Amino acid sequence: MTFVDLVGWAGALVVLGAYALLTVGRWRAEQLRYQAANAVGAGALLVWAVSIAAWPSALLNAVWAVVGVYGVVRLGRRRTGAPPPHVGD
Repeated sequence: MTFVDLVGWAGALVVLGAYALLTVGRWRAEQLRYQAANAVGAGALLVWAVSIAAWPSALLNAVWAVVGVYGVVRLGRRRTGAPPPHVGD
């Protein structure tokens, strides 16, 4: 197993763990840790998918990572009192 494979497995576990914690009510979608876990996990899966040229998975995880980063930024701005970001900013 290569390092990139380990990164992919770690990403899968992070995304699945975050979703499981959301589903059982331990986490909420508006929590920073949930959004960050999705962004990091999807980023790791993106690295793995690109390494094996799995383009549909790469696209899905790229979008999922962007959604997670958007959530992190939005929650961070909410905490600091800054206005929420707009798509295209």
